[in-house]
This record gives sequence, structure tokens and C-alpha cells, in this order.
Amino acid sequence: MAYLDPELMGTFRGKMMNPRYFHQVYGILCKKRCEDLRDYNRCCGMIDELSNCLGVPVTPCQKENAAKWLMECGVDPQNGYHRRRMWNMVWGRG
Repeated sequence: MAYLDPELMGTFRGKMMNPRYFHQVYGILCKKRCEDLRDYNRCCGMIDELSNCLGVPVTPCQKENAAKWLMECGVDPQNGYHRRRMWNMVWGRG
């Protein structure tokens, strides 16, 4: 069972509170498609993008778990309902 590292997610959330990062992260997440989030390498690429954008180092183990978790979620960023679910996950509300 894949999981998100709570400490890493807390760091990401804290950085995303800054409006400068929020818009960059929003752009990264919303340009992805459902197919991207079902592919392990594309998930890892997105995690690398987010890590670089926010200046948050991610260990290989954290990246692997996050990618597997993301693939299990079945979120389609192009679907409005799924996008709201995605943001609720990001902000820890769901």
C-alpha cells in the first residue's frame, strides 16, 4: 500500500501557501492528464517538477511511494470534480 510521507506533504503545503508557488504548482498539476497520473514514470516526473518548483528535496523512497499513491488515486486533473478532489487532497481536507 502506497502512502504519502506526512512530513513531506506538510512541507509542500507550507510552501504552496506562498502565492508565488501556488500559481506555479497549480499550473504543473492542471496541465497533467489522467493518463499521466496512471504512468509511474510520468508521476515521478511530476513529483520532480513539484520538488524543483518548491525547492523541496524528495528522497527516492518518498518519490516512489508518492508516485504509487498518486497512481492509486485515479484523479483526472482535466475533470472539474476530480480537480476539486485533488486540491482537497493537497490541502489535507479529504
